[in-house]
Amino acid sequence: MNTLFYLFAFIGYHEFYVSTSYMQFNKKRQAVEVQKKVFFDDFEYSLREFTGDKYFDIINSSQDTINTYIEKYLLSNLSMKVNGKTYPFRFLGHEYKNGVINCFLEFLKIKKMSSIEITDTSLMSDFEGQENLIYFERDNELTTLRIIAPKLTAKIDF
Repeated sequence: MNTLFYLFAFIGYHEFYVSTSYMQFNKKRQAVEVQKKVFFDDFEYSLREFTGDKYFDIINSSQDTINTYIEKYLLSNLSMKVNGKTYPFRFLGHEYKNGVINCFLEFLKIKKMSSIEITDTSLMSDFEGQENLIYFERDNELTTLRIIAPKLTAKIDF
């Protein structure tokens, strides 16, 4: 999974729009831990549009500004319901690596999970054909979800 994503990250120009998220349910911590990967140029464009800050630079702006913009953006575009209940996430930060912005967050206080519903509209308002792939792991079982307009939500029943 990571190898393919990083391969595409080295391409300066790309004609496809995709983000990937790896989510893992950590039963011991009662949390869903998330790493979301987005091409930095696409994400920078979407953050500029979202904030109205046309001079925003996702690599060279202050870390506080970048984290604030990313957190607000993800709050507007990423949500999760477990067993029908919406859970807020805690944004942990980001890193830039090989042309990709890695965002780290977690959904807390999840005791058990019989179903999960994920909505991810990241970058969809800015890029036609945007796809958001989610790799969800629970009890060492991996499920792949594909979110593409007009279907903006994916669900897993366990």
